[in-house]
Amino acid sequence: MKLKVIYKGKHNAGLLWRDESGYHFEYEDEFIKDDNTFPISVNMPKSQKRYNSNRLFPNFQSMLSEGFNRELQCKALGIDTNDDWNLLMYTCEKNTIGAITIEKTDE
Repeated sequence: MKLKVIYKGKHNAGLLWRDESGYHFEYEDEFIKDDNTFPISVNMPKSQKRYNSNRLFPNFQSMLSEGFNRELQCKALGIDTNDDWNLLMYTCEKNTIGAITIEKTDE
């Protein structure tokens, strides 16, 4: 499943997904061209369209809860406490810290 990355609740910044080779993020062309938007991370400037990593990108990792709150969320959701992908998918659609939220897609 791909996740839509939303900037400030109204701009479709791009898509985030994972596969057997790791994690991937790709900016939408319109987002790159829009002078009113900023990169989703200082480590992911809009000058590059696609990013790949063997781990969840730090800017998305930082959106996840930690410690006891993480344990409670994972228990309630029935997921492993080490499962960053599902925790991101199920807890970062609303009320996140910062300008980024996540939406599930049908892809």
